[in-house]
Amino acid sequence: MLVIIHTMNNQSPSTADNKKERNPADFPLLGMLSLGPAHGYDLCAGLRERLGEIWTLRASHIYALLTGLEKDGLVSHERIDQENRPAKKVFRITPEGRNLFSAWMTSPVGNVRDMRLEFFAKLYFARLESRGAADKLIDDQLKVCRKNVGRLMAQIETCNVEAERSILDYRITMLKATASWLRTARQANLLQSRTEESTEHLN
Repeated sequence: MLVIIHTMNNQSPSTADNKKERNPADFPLLGMLSLGPAHGYDLCAGLRERLGEIWTLRASHIYALLTGLEKDGLVSHERIDQENRPAKKVFRITPEGRNLFSAWMTSPVGNVRDMRLEFFAKLYFARLESRGAADKLIDDQLKVCRKNVGRLMAQIETCNVEAERSILDYRITMLKATASWLRTARQANLLQSRTEESTEHLN
């Protein structure tokens, strides 16, 4: 089989491109590419396999996102011509893309509503990097939860509107439940680490 690779060179992205607000779906794609080069359909299958229902993106959506990422210099692609088969694009993350992804992965989310989509994707990739990275992300997210609870508690003390107090109370309850889950996850990581250390000593 004859395989010819055409490398597509891109201009370096501007500082403005790196700092612009990005589609949240960009980051799981960058995370997948941080694990190695991949074809668009491989990315679609990989996201489904690794993140399940957290992120479900159609192949057409993935290619549209990849086009934007490549325009900003965060990914590049190689066109691979194959004998008797259609050419395909294989994408890889650039150093700029890796830096952007790392900054996203290690940053806690600011709102509890972002936990389901963003935080659990961050935590998945952080766990792949190291247990230390996952522990730090959990600890940082706990700090955000505590800060937000304190802020809302201060608001509820001075609030005289019953409906608004109910909303604040609901948000505080959600934050406390989130913090409880984070503490459980942190403890599970610690127990797993101790188990692995004990196994290593026995060996």
